[in-house]
Amino acid sequence: MGAVYLFHDLFGYLMEMSADIADLIEAFADGAETARVIERFTGRFEGADPAQFVDVLVAHSVLNEPDDDELDQVWPFAAIKGKWNVWQRRGERLVLWTAWGDRPVTEVMLDAEQTAMWDAFDGDKRLNELRLKFPADKLAALVRRLTHSDVQALKLSMMPASTYAKRPGLAPAYLASTMPYRPWRPGTPVPAPIALDDYYRHEVGDADAQFDHLETTLSHLLRVPHPALHGRTYGEALVDALVARNAIREGSVRVLEIGGGLGYVARDAIARLRAVGRTVSYTILELAPALAEAQQARVGDAATWLIGDALTASVEGSFDLVIANEMVGDLTASHFERGETATAIAAEYGLAIDDAPESFYLQTGAWDLTKRIAGWLAPGGTAIVTEFGDSAQWPRLSTQLDHPELSTHFGHLQQIARGKGLEANVEFVIDLLDVDRAQRGLATTRSQWRALRALASDAGVDLPKIGYTPELFDAALAGKLDLATVGDLRWDKIEDRLMGLVPHEFKALIIRRPG
Repeated sequence: MGAVYLFHDLFGYLMEMSADIADLIEAFADGAETARVIERFTGRFEGADPAQFVDVLVAHSVLNEPDDDELDQVWPFAAIKGKWNVWQRRGERLVLWTAWGDRPVTEVMLDAEQTAMWDAFDGDKRLNELRLKFPADKLAALVRRLTHSDVQALKLSMMPASTYAKRPGLAPAYLASTMPYRPWRPGTPVPAPIALDDYYRHEVGDADAQFDHLETTLSHLLRVPHPALHGRTYGEALVDALVARNAIREGSVRVLEIGGGLGYVARDAIARLRAVGRTVSYTILELAPALAEAQQARVGDAATWLIGDALTASVEGSFDLVIANEMVGDLTASHFERGETATAIAAEYGLAIDDAPESFYLQTGAWDLTKRIAGWLAPGGTAIVTEFGDSAQWPRLSTQLDHPELSTHFGHLQQIARGKGLEANVEFVIDLLDVDRAQRGLATTRSQWRALRALASDAGVDLPKIGYTPELFDAALAGKLDLATVGDLRWDKIEDRLMGLVPHEFKALIIRRPG
């Protein structure tokens, strides 16, 4: 997204910056007088004093005095095990598995003495204390190896972990953050951000990898009969919820799905509609050819396809049900600072933006799609639009993906739909689908999941990417992997975390045209 990150291979610090600050760091690469570098960079940072950046970089040991021994600086620090590690015990030895971003899966083997050191890293003991128990040279070498960006199993902290236990808000973000991004070297161009509306048109190649690795959706995680959905799939639960509300007409039902993912929602929605006595005519409007191909393989002749942009494609006829599932965050949006231009644009849609922050996005693509949906709905028809977001929160940019995506301001979509004379209400997806909130789900990141899959594969287990509960995870392992030897697995309430998603952040806009 135009930012670059520095990962400190000795301490584990993670620092976001612009490319020109990276240039400032490189100015000291072969040794330099600070005053001359500051003079050289004066005026480069939009009025900010480069001396302030130098002070921050010195405080984080990014810049050091020429006669400093960097390794000597680590001894006053506590070693805290980073989040999202994957490891397995094999007798007295430990194996760490890493797969940061798109880097190859790597096994880091620790011998018995190194494993004993790993066990001693409790987050509170400082390295000064631990070198009384272990040889200092071996301890320093292990710390250097495990904090490195290739492994990221340790972070060094001046304050022990217990300091943050009662005050988690004080913990610096780097202690829980990882570096999954591709390498970048100062002096080379910073890759330009991909436009929101260009990604699916040009960048999606491997359909399965798109949802298994790059951007897993809630519906993808719940595509199997799931305990949290009382043994149903996402598509089945969605139809059940709408039928229970009398939101789907009897008899023949014309359905339009906008952006069909891998086709699981369509497959299960068609089957469920037929099971409750509807005759179904199902159309999928898809932008990405690779995804359309995957959908056709999964759904077959139960649907027809339109290949094109949801905002411009010619769609004939009207529909009794329109589904836009987890796709409006990818539509066109424009970034603004507060000013008259944005106000005028919003006014064209009947929206007031007096509560906008200083810097914000207008989701004109999602607004236009809402207007188009209003035109496609038949009398008595229903549309459902799902995405992560909130009724009153301005869009937030997600940067953990390989492309930009925005959370959705559902209040704006609701106002636009109501302005078209439609009924429109916003609900939590987990309430709409009657998710069992008592269930616990596996919490991971993309990189941890890749590493965990590699560990399981080594034991002869193939782990598809679904929303694992302990029950589903045990069934998948089939007794081939002893979880007592594996870490660091984290389980959370399913509404708060499922794999890399936060299910309670997903909302549904339900639109109805009076009959």
